[in-house]
Amino acid sequence: MSHHSRVPPEVDRAVRAFIRRHKHGLRWGLLMTLLLGLALAGAILWGLFRGVVHLKDWVVGQASVVQIPLAWGRPLGEAALAQMRAQATFLDDPAILEALRQLAAPLLLGRTNATDRFTLLVTASRQVNAAALPGGFIVLHRGLLERARSAEEVQGVLAHEMAHILKRHGMLQLAQHAGLGLVVQQLQGNESRLRDALIRDSGQLLTLKFSRDHERAADDLGWELLEQAGIDPGGMVSFFASLKAEAEVQGSARGTATLLSTHPAPQERLDRLQLRLATMSPREFKSFAGEFGALQEALQSAFARRPQTSSASSFENLRGATRPTGSIRCPTGIGVGWRQPA
Repeated sequence: MSHHSRVPPEVDRAVRAFIRRHKHGLRWGLLMTLLLGLALAGAILWGLFRGVVHLKDWVVGQASVVQIPLAWGRPLGEAALAQMRAQATFLDDPAILEALRQLAAPLLLGRTNATDRFTLLVTASRQVNAAALPGGFIVLHRGLLERARSAEEVQGVLAHEMAHILKRHGMLQLAQHAGLGLVVQQLQGNESRLRDALIRDSGQLLTLKFSRDHERAADDLGWELLEQAGIDPGGMVSFFASLKAEAEVQGSARGTATLLSTHPAPQERLDRLQLRLATMSPREFKSFAGEFGALQEALQSAFARRPQTSSASSFENLRGATRPTGSIRCPTGIGVGWRQPA
C-alpha cells in the first residue's frame, strides 16, 4: 500500500499566489543564477588551462634542458645540419676556413670541453646570416663575412653565437617546440623515445626564433667573451647598428627582409649595447686586421674562380645544390644563432 502526502489547499494557494506576484523577479533570479554558474564554470576551466600551460612551461623550460644529456647535442646538430646541407652550398676552400679559424681562435682559447667542440662551416649564400646548432656547429654565410667591415664585427657575431651555445638556448627552443609530448616522455623516463622525437624535430632549429630574454643574454655573455679574449666589443655594436640602418634605408634589398622579421627588439638591444660601449672603461684591445684581410682576400680569390651565386640565394632556396663539407673543428659547444635585427 502506497502513501501519498498531499499539500494542504491553503499552502498550495499561497504558493501559487506568491509565484504570480513575483514571477518577473523569479525569472531574473533564475537567469542570474544560471549566468553566475556559467561564469564560475568558465573561471574554473580557464584556471585549469592556465595551470596546465604553466606546468608545461616549467617542465619544458626548466627540467628539459637539465635532463637532456649533453651528449645528445651532436646527433641533434648533425640532423639539423643535414637538412641545411640539402638546401645550401657549403664551401671547402682551405684558405677561407683557415682565415676564419684564426679570427675565432682567441674566443675559443681555453675552452676545452672534452665532450663537444665547435665546428665552423661557411656557405656560399649571399644572405647576411649565421646559425649555431647543437653539438657545436656554427654556420656562417658568405654574405655575412663579406658584409663585415672589420675583424671585430665577425668576432662579434661569433661571440654572440657562442653565447647562445653556452646558454643552451637552441636546446631550450627545441624542447619548448616539442611541447607537452616532451613532458610526457620526461615524466615516463623514456629516454630513447625522447631522443628520437627531438632528432625528428631538429630541423625546427633552422627557423625557430629566440626570445628577447635569450637575445639579451647572448648579447651580455657575448660581450664578456669578447673582453676576455682582448677583442673590442665595439665591433658587435657597429655591425648590429649598420645592418639596422641599412635595412631601414633599403627595405628588403639583398635578402634582408626575412632576417629582419626574425630578430626581436632590435632597437632596445642596440640601445643597451651602445650604452654599455659608452660607459666602458678605456683599455687597449688586440688588432686582428691581418687576419681579417686574409679572410677577405680568400673570399675574393675563391669566388673569382667560380660562377657567382645569385644574390637571392640562401639556405632556404638552394635546393639540390652540390654540397662540399669543409669545416673547422675546435673545442666546446651547443646552441642556435645570430640573425639580423628587425
